[in-house]
Amino acid sequence: MKKVAVNEFQEIISNPINLGPKDQMIVEYTDLPEVIDELSVSLRLKLKTHSSNWATIFHKGSGTTQRTPSLWLTANKSSLHPRCSGNWASDAGLTDIGDGLLLNRWYHITYTLSDPLKRMDFYINGEWKGFYCVQKPQEQRVIFNDGPLHIGRAFNTDGFNGEISNFRYFNWRLSPEEVIKNVSNQEPFS
Repeated sequence: MKKVAVNEFQEIISNPINLGPKDQMIVEYTDLPEVIDELSVSLRLKLKTHSSNWATIFHKGSGTTQRTPSLWLTANKSSLHPRCSGNWASDAGLTDIGDGLLLNRWYHITYTLSDPLKRMDFYINGEWKGFYCVQKPQEQRVIFNDGPLHIGRAFNTDGFNGEISNFRYFNWRLSPEEVIKNVSNQEPFS
Protein backbone atom coordinates (compact mmCIF):
# COMPACT_ATOMS: atom_id res chain seq x y z
CA MET A 1 0.00 0.00 0.00
CA LYS A 2 1.43 3.39 -1.05
CA LYS A 3 1.60 6.10 1.60
CA VAL A 4 -0.20 9.31 0.79
CA ALA A 5 0.90 12.47 2.58
CA VAL A 6 -1.50 15.25 3.42
CA ASN A 7 -0.04 18.65 2.50
CA GLU A 8 1.24 20.11 5.75
CA PHE A 9 3.81 22.67 6.75
CA GLN A 10 5.35 23.75 10.00
CA GLU A 11 6.69 27.22 10.74
CA ILE A 12 9.68 26.42 12.91
CA ILE A 13 10.83 30.03 13.37
CA SER A 14 8.35 32.90 13.04
CA ASN A 15 9.88 36.17 14.25
CA PRO A 16 13.54 37.03 13.59
CA ILE A 17 16.12 35.42 15.86
CA ASN A 18 19.87 35.95 15.97
CA LEU A 19 22.19 33.01 15.40
CA GLY A 20 25.96 33.02 15.62
CA PRO A 21 28.36 30.51 14.04
CA LYS A 22 28.26 28.17 17.08
CA ASP A 23 24.47 28.40 17.59
CA GLN A 24 22.04 25.79 16.39
CA MET A 25 18.45 24.71 16.63
CA ILE A 26 17.61 21.03 16.28
CA VAL A 27 14.15 19.88 15.25
CA GLU A 28 13.54 16.15 15.57
CA TYR A 29 12.20 14.20 12.60
CA THR A 30 9.03 13.30 14.52
CA ASP A 31 8.26 17.01 15.00
CA LEU A 32 8.23 17.71 11.23
CA PRO A 33 5.48 17.00 8.68
CA GLU A 34 5.88 13.52 7.17
CA VAL A 35 7.74 13.62 3.85
CA ILE A 36 7.13 10.90 1.27
CA ASP A 37 8.95 12.04 -1.88
CA GLU A 38 8.82 15.85 -2.01
CA LEU A 39 9.58 18.78 0.27
CA SER A 40 10.15 22.52 0.34
CA VAL A 41 11.86 24.84 2.78
CA SER A 42 11.39 28.60 2.85
CA LEU A 43 13.02 31.14 5.13
CA ARG A 44 14.14 34.71 5.49
CA LEU A 45 17.82 35.37 6.14
CA LYS A 46 19.95 38.43 6.89
CA LEU A 47 23.71 37.99 7.28
CA LYS A 48 25.77 40.18 9.61
CA THR A 49 29.18 38.89 8.44
CA HIS A 50 30.65 36.55 5.87
CA SER A 51 32.45 33.48 7.19
CA SER A 52 36.00 32.60 6.16
CA ASN A 53 34.82 28.97 5.97
CA TRP A 54 31.70 27.25 4.67
CA ALA A 55 28.63 27.88 6.85
CA THR A 56 25.47 25.85 7.36
CA ILE A 57 22.04 27.45 7.06
CA PHE A 58 20.20 24.14 7.48
CA HIS A 59 21.02 20.45 7.19
CA LYS A 60 18.61 17.54 7.70
CA GLY A 61 20.16 14.20 8.46
CA SER A 62 21.96 12.24 11.16
CA GLY A 63 25.40 12.58 9.59
CA THR A 64 27.43 14.57 7.12
CA THR A 65 26.58 12.24 4.21
CA GLN A 66 22.81 12.64 4.69
CA ARG A 67 21.91 16.01 3.19
CA THR A 68 18.25 16.01 2.20
CA PRO A 69 17.65 18.88 2.38
CA SER A 70 20.61 21.13 3.12
CA LEU A 71 21.70 24.65 2.33
CA TRP A 72 25.19 26.07 2.76
CA LEU A 73 26.99 29.36 2.30
CA THR A 74 30.37 29.41 0.55
CA ALA A 75 33.37 30.88 2.30
CA ASN A 76 34.05 34.62 2.15
CA LYS A 77 31.26 35.72 -0.24
CA SER A 78 28.26 33.69 1.04
CA SER A 79 26.99 32.25 -2.23
CA LEU A 80 24.11 29.84 -1.69
CA HIS A 81 24.85 26.14 -2.18
CA PRO A 82 21.66 23.94 -1.97
CA ARG A 83 22.30 20.18 -1.69
CA CYS A 84 20.59 16.81 -1.33
CA SER A 85 21.57 13.14 -1.16
CA GLY A 86 20.70 10.47 -3.67
CA ASN A 87 21.53 6.88 -4.43
CA TRP A 88 24.19 8.16 -6.89
CA ALA A 89 25.85 10.79 -4.63
CA SER A 90 25.64 12.00 -1.04
CA ASP A 91 26.33 15.61 -2.04
CA ALA A 92 24.32 16.56 -5.15
CA GLY A 93 22.74 19.84 -6.10
CA LEU A 94 23.37 23.37 -7.25
CA THR A 95 26.68 25.15 -6.95
CA ASP A 96 27.17 28.76 -5.88
CA ILE A 97 23.89 30.50 -6.67
CA GLY A 98 24.63 34.14 -7.53
CA ASP A 99 27.53 36.37 -6.60
CA GLY A 100 26.92 36.03 -2.88
CA LEU A 101 24.54 37.55 -0.36
CA LEU A 102 24.97 41.17 0.65
CA LEU A 103 25.34 41.87 4.36
CA ASN A 104 22.55 43.44 6.43
CA ARG A 105 19.89 42.76 3.80
CA TRP A 106 16.89 40.43 4.13
CA TYR A 107 16.52 37.66 1.55
CA HIS A 108 13.60 35.29 1.12
CA ILE A 109 14.94 31.86 0.15
CA THR A 110 12.93 28.87 -1.10
CA TYR A 111 14.29 25.39 -1.78
CA THR A 112 12.05 22.76 -3.43
CA LEU A 113 12.84 19.11 -4.10
CA SER A 114 10.85 16.36 -5.84
CA ASP A 115 11.89 12.76 -6.45
CA PRO A 116 8.96 12.07 -8.86
CA LEU A 117 10.03 15.11 -10.95
CA LYS A 118 13.72 14.34 -10.31
CA ARG A 119 14.54 18.01 -9.69
CA MET A 120 15.49 20.68 -7.20
CA ASP A 121 14.44 24.31 -7.74
CA PHE A 122 15.85 27.32 -5.94
CA TYR A 123 14.36 30.81 -5.53
CA ILE A 124 15.59 34.08 -4.01
CA ASN A 125 12.95 36.72 -3.20
CA GLY A 126 10.42 34.75 -5.28
CA GLU A 127 12.64 34.78 -8.39
CA TRP A 128 13.68 31.42 -9.83
CA LYS A 129 17.48 31.29 -9.70
CA GLY A 130 18.31 27.75 -10.74
CA PHE A 131 17.47 24.09 -10.88
CA TYR A 132 19.22 20.75 -10.65
CA CYS A 133 17.93 17.63 -12.41
CA VAL A 134 18.77 13.99 -11.88
CA GLN A 135 20.71 12.83 -14.94
CA LYS A 136 19.50 9.19 -15.02
CA PRO A 137 15.85 9.33 -13.88
CA GLN A 138 15.21 5.59 -14.26
CA GLU A 139 18.16 4.69 -12.02
CA GLN A 140 18.68 7.60 -9.65
CA ARG A 141 16.46 8.68 -6.77
CA VAL A 142 16.60 11.27 -4.03
CA ILE A 143 17.12 9.79 -0.58
CA PHE A 144 14.98 11.41 2.12
CA ASN A 145 15.97 10.63 5.70
CA ASP A 146 14.58 10.44 9.22
CA GLY A 147 17.37 12.44 10.83
CA PRO A 148 16.91 15.71 12.71
CA LEU A 149 16.84 19.13 11.05
CA HIS A 150 19.77 21.34 12.11
CA ILE A 151 19.36 25.09 11.68
CA GLY A 152 22.69 26.87 12.03
CA ARG A 153 25.69 24.81 13.12
CA ALA A 154 25.56 21.17 12.00
CA PHE A 155 28.07 18.49 12.93
CA ASN A 156 31.58 19.88 12.36
CA THR A 157 30.50 22.91 10.29
CA ASP A 158 29.71 26.26 11.89
CA GLY A 159 26.52 28.09 11.10
CA PHE A 160 26.01 31.61 9.82
CA ASN A 161 26.21 34.90 11.71
CA GLY A 162 22.93 36.73 11.25
CA GLU A 163 19.17 36.66 11.63
CA ILE A 164 16.66 34.09 10.43
CA SER A 165 12.86 34.15 10.41
CA ASN A 166 9.80 32.61 8.79
CA PHE A 167 11.50 29.21 8.55
CA ARG A 168 8.87 26.89 7.07
CA TYR A 169 9.18 23.18 6.29
CA PHE A 170 6.64 21.80 3.77
CA ASN A 171 5.98 18.16 2.89
CA TRP A 172 5.28 18.98 -0.76
CA ARG A 173 7.06 20.76 -3.61
CA LEU A 174 5.85 24.34 -3.76
CA SER A 175 4.82 25.45 -7.24
CA PRO A 176 6.27 28.71 -8.61
CA GLU A 177 2.91 30.37 -7.85
CA GLU A 178 3.00 29.10 -4.24
CA VAL A 179 6.56 30.41 -3.86
CA ILE A 180 5.48 33.90 -4.95
CA LYS A 181 2.42 33.79 -2.69
CA ASN A 182 4.59 32.67 0.25
CA VAL A 183 6.98 35.60 -0.32
CA SER A 184 4.22 38.20 -0.75
CA ASN A 185 2.35 37.08 2.41
CA GLN A 186 5.21 38.04 4.71
CA GLU A 187 5.74 41.37 6.41
CA PRO A 188 8.85 43.25 5.26
CA PHE A 189 11.65 43.76 7.79
CA SER A 190 13.88 46.80 7.77
